Amino acid sequence: MSLGIVIAVVLGAILAVGILAAFGRTSRSREGVFSGGALSFLGSASLSSFILVTAFLIAGSWSNLNTARGHTWDEARALNAAYTDADASTRPLLRGYVTDVIGPDFEAMTHGGAAPAAWAGLDAVRAQVQALPASPQRSAELADLADIYTKRQIRLADASVSLPEPLYPALVGTALLVLLYAPIAGLTFHRREAVALGLVGAVVGFGVYLVLHMTHPYTGPMHVTPVAYQQSLERFTQLSQSRS
Repeated sequence: MSLGIVIAVVLGAILAVGILAAFGRTSRSREGVFSGGALSFLGSASLSSFILVTAFLIAGSWSNLNTARGHTWDEARALNAAYTDADASTRPLLRGYVTDVIGPDFEAMTHGGAAPAAWAGLDAVRAQVQALPASPQRSAELADLADIYTKRQIRLADASVSLPEPLYPALVGTALLVLLYAPIAGLTFHRREAVALGLVGAVVGFGVYLVLHMTHPYTGPMHVTPVAYQQSLERFTQLSQSRS
């Protein structure tokens, strides 16, 4: 795949230069004078390339972030249902599992993994329920646990999602293209021009920073937090008080 991308980029560059060599032999082109239309086209093309790559990466990363956040709420709802059906001996184990999810599990997910303590806690809940005498309540608890296991696996899978890696070099390349276009097109170094290009550079730099810090749904300035599980603990307390 990487070789194919390199070949496509090289062929694209060769094709563009070849077209210029074939059709760019007017007197104006030989003198190195750019028309307003040419400048507008080159500027729009370079800026559009950067916007296209940036928009695709931001949209994809934001979609992954929202999907991962939604999956935490799905598991939290399953935990609330399980706690509602659970017997008195199982409820403390469910609370312990949620505490492990908030702590070591979320920490491990920033590296794309899962905490063994959280797995052990959930397995302990299942072992406790399986040891109970057969009853409709036991069957309901086992069904709830099966749902939790499924939603946990989905949540953990979100920790390893990513967008196509070649898009990130493309992001940096198009950003440099936007900044290099002005001096290549003939913009000279004066105070007013420097301020204008500096503002463009600031916007481009912000865009690159934002994209590069949205690559993982569980890291960066915008990431999934364990708020769904914290609310589950609050719900557990309410359910315990209502039963007592």
